[in-house]
Amino acid sequence: MTTQANTLLLETRDTLHKWLSLATGVIMLFFCFLNISVLNQITVGAVDGILGMLNIYFFASAHRGKAEKWHSYVLIISLTATAFYAFYHADLRAGSVYWLLLLPPVYCLLAGPKLGLFYTIALSFPVLAVLFIKSDTANFIQYRSALNFVLAYFFSYITCYLYETQYAKSSLLLHKMAFQDPLTGAQNRHALKLFFDDFNNKPEDPFQTEQEETRLLIVDIDHFKSVNDEFGHDVGDSVLIEIAELLQYCTGSNYVYRIGGEEFLIILKNHSSSQAFDFAESIRKSVESTIFRTHEHNIKITVSIGIAQLNQGQTFREFLRVADKNLYSAKNKGRNLVHYGSISVTEAV
Repeated sequence: MTTQANTLLLETRDTLHKWLSLATGVIMLFFCFLNISVLNQITVGAVDGILGMLNIYFFASAHRGKAEKWHSYVLIISLTATAFYAFYHADLRAGSVYWLLLLPPVYCLLAGPKLGLFYTIALSFPVLAVLFIKSDTANFIQYRSALNFVLAYFFSYITCYLYETQYAKSSLLLHKMAFQDPLTGAQNRHALKLFFDDFNNKPEDPFQTEQEETRLLIVDIDHFKSVNDEFGHDVGDSVLIEIAELLQYCTGSNYVYRIGGEEFLIILKNHSSSQAFDFAESIRKSVESTIFRTHEHNIKITVSIGIAQLNQGQTFREFLRVADKNLYSAKNKGRNLVHYGSISVTEAV
């Protein structure tokens, strides 16, 4: 879940980077024209023009889905250099200092809170030095200017930092609500659908000599209805929670999904057919040997497991059809066993 939330946050930053590149590119090109043709500031105009075209290029790259990580850092450098250069050379009365107040939020959003804070603090030292040099010395204007700038400058960063922190927490909460089973804490069918989409959209590696084999296990609790009927649904829910925890412990990963009432799915990457079968057998034996202590009841349960290989291009429904076929074969053969095509091991229930 955390990974998915972080992915959403990175996508938001990519979107911000794209449109900020366009906006700053247009603004810099405008100031390029203004400085060269009206103010006769050739050097400043040339810098604005070069950085403006560079940012337009970043926008075009991001629009084509080819944005690189270094684009964001160059965008930060270009914005900082342009704003500071204008502030350094222009009269304070021109108001160029106002552009510097926009930089802390940009740092925070594009580089992240920690690195953004570092950039914010680093820029504050030369800015304060220039303020002291260029401010009027009468009536403590230097100190008053520095104090007002520092307060506004860091307040803009703090505001953005608090917003992004809350945004990250909200994103994580929404992802849990959307992709996590509320009872067991395992991932749900929506999360599994995302996995299928990513798996099918993954580009082929021309340098990969052997195709990665991905297999999925469908784990179904045997006679789970009798547990609910005999002990009640509260006890049944507790069993489901403990089963999910046991599966997550056995797999040591987040690839455990609850896809039905008492059905779970486990993703195995880089497992051959025999390795997947042996792994499923170890899970079956672990469940069989576990005593589920819930609400003062000691309950023994077993599971049946069906295995299916996942092939690229296979839809979610097609896969479930194959896996369910193997699962029902396991149940028809007596339950408490693993079934994968012609491979099966039967245990007495």
